Amino acid sequence: GDKGILADQFACMKKWVDYIHAQGDDEFLWNTGHQYGDHLSLEKTETRKDLIATAYFAYSTKLLVKAGQVLGKAMAAYETLYEQVAAAFRENFIKDGRLVSDTQTAHSLALYFDLCGEYKRDIAKNLAKLITDNGNRLTTGFVGTPYLLHALSQNGYAETAYSLLLQEKFPSWLYAVNKGATTVWEHWDGIKEDGSFWRADMNSFNHYAYGAVADWMYGAVCGIQTDEAAPGFENVMLKPLPDRRLGQAQASIETKYGRLFSKWEITGDTVTYEFEVPNRAVITLGQHTCTVGRGRHSFTNTL
Repeated sequence: GDKGILADQFACMKKWVDYIHAQGDDEFLWNTGHQYGDHLSLEKTETRKDLIATAYFAYSTKLLVKAGQVLGKAMAAYETLYEQVAAAFRENFIKDGRLVSDTQTAHSLALYFDLCGEYKRDIAKNLAKLITDNGNRLTTGFVGTPYLLHALSQNGYAETAYSLLLQEKFPSWLYAVNKGATTVWEHWDGIKEDGSFWRADMNSFNHYAYGAVADWMYGAVCGIQTDEAAPGFENVMLKPLPDRRLGQAQASIETKYGRLFSKWEITGDTVTYEFEVPNRAVITLGQHTCTVGRGRHSFTNTL
């Protein structure tokens, strides 16, 4: 909850958004200059780089607006800019309800950054289809992977997200584990199925990008989410998503108020939840929501 962090970075954040705004042939699209795109993706067709860049233009602008509002700054101009960029994204990259790049990454960014407009349901459905049609396997690179599972679970496809998490065939997280990995690789196939290496150079076996899945495990599997209106875990949002295939999960975070703990376990058709709340929390279990105070809390539900 320290606003000083935002105050220290605000000028830099604003300069970055202003820099992007000054690029491109259209002030609301980022469509010029060097772009890495979805680095190391496995898509059959590359996600359009201007789609990726413009999605991040919108996201960066939204983050700037939120930071400015926390600091009490007048942000109306940047709120308008965000709306203009989001509208330009929809106009240029969504045609007849479908994204111009039919890739998992394009769908993940559009959904997670809330750029789909009226086509959100259709785009979420198509993302799930892209995954199931690929044998419940992902194809995302550095850009798409951090948001892929969130984009699914936030739009009614938690079961599909779990299928990706628990997938053992290449490409997947557990494919690497089954090859002996104890850290996250840079490449989905850092070690190939025949045991050979992807290549001698640029083949890190301790790389963060795909490790971003841990954010989903904390935030969706165990349901530990922050409340932007009460930062620093002053108020916790607990909304776990249990899955029979995983069976049980637990996670904890040391907050400034104390230990925050979330656990669920499935026995038969019953899910048992245990929470340790350091201050206060809003707990959502299926269709039921309640507010609790500091202490330990247990609940049971039927799957």
